[in-house]
Amino acid sequence: MHKNIGKRHWKTNKSSCFGSGNQYDKSYGSTWGSGKGKTTGYTKTTEAARGYNQIYNTFETRYRSYRMLWDQTRGTCKGNRPSPATLKTFANWINKGANVWKVTNTQINKWCDTKQTFKSCATAKTALCGKFGKGTIKAITWNKTGGYLVATAPIYQGKPFKFPY
Repeated sequence: MHKNIGKRHWKTNKSSCFGSGNQYDKSYGSTWGSGKGKTTGYTKTTEAARGYNQIYNTFETRYRSYRMLWDQTRGTCKGNRPSPATLKTFANWINKGANVWKVTNTQINKWCDTKQTFKSCATAKTALCGKFGKGTIKAITWNKTGGYLVATAPIYQGKPFKFPY
C-alpha cells in the first residue's frame, strides 16, 4: 500500500490518495487522478513527426558520410587513395555539418557542361565551384575507385543540397 493513503499533503491541504485528482497529482503529471495531468494529449506519432524525422535525417547523412570515408581505408585501390590527413580534414568538415558525396568525372562534366578529364582535384573543384559556388563546395579529393569525394554544405539556395543525377 502507498504510505500517503489517508494522510493529508502539507502543500495542498488535501488528501493525497490515489484517484483524488488534486493539484499535487496534476502538477507532476500523475496518471492516477482524473486523467488530466501533463500526459494528456501526448502521442508518440506527433512527437516523431515534429522533431525525430529531422534529427534522424541528420544522423543518417552523417553516418553515410563517415561510411564513405571509412570505405576509403579498406580494400583494394584502383586510383589514388586519399591520405590519412585528407581523410581527417574531411572528417572535420563532417563535424561542421558538411555532407560527403562520391562523384565521377563524367558527372562533373555533365553538371559543368565541359568535356575534359580533370588532371587534379583543384581543377575539378574550380569547375564545381563555378557551377555551385565557393560556399557550397568545401573540399574535394580523389577516391580509391578513380572518382572524387566532395564535401559540400548541407544547404544550397535555401534547400537541402543534393548533386543532380
